[in-house]
Amino acid sequence: MANNPYDEMLKNIAQLMGKILSEMPLQDPKIIGFTIISGVPEGAPYLDLAGDEGAGFEVIEGDDCIYITATVNAQVQGAPYVTFQRESVTLCTGGDEETIIGLNCEIDIPHSFYNVQHGVIDAVCRKRSTPGEGARP
Repeated sequence: MANNPYDEMLKNIAQLMGKILSEMPLQDPKIIGFTIISGVPEGAPYLDLAGDEGAGFEVIEGDDCIYITATVNAQVQGAPYVTFQRESVTLCTGGDEETIIGLNCEIDIPHSFYNVQHGVIDAVCRKRSTPGEGARP
């Protein structure tokens, strides 16, 4: 059987999870939402447009997509949501307060989506194809 090219990455993740769980209190540990993005293209910037740690979200740009991850504020009323515009995203993590995140490119609004699960909101903004580049799947 051939080696899976992701074996080493999965082995490292398993070791990391073992270390994290071994250092937690003896109560019933829970992991509440996370995203693994592997293989950020070489030279692609890590965009942290939050400006400060209190903003509660991070932005990572890949070849075909821009990924936005934020924590949901469970203390306020109102459902969290994401609204996609051509060159920005409006992020609401609960309540009435919204954050507008400007993007460095146009996005394909119909093929962009978000998911809210376990206190985390993940948005995937599919980049819009430029003419002559071909359609992205």
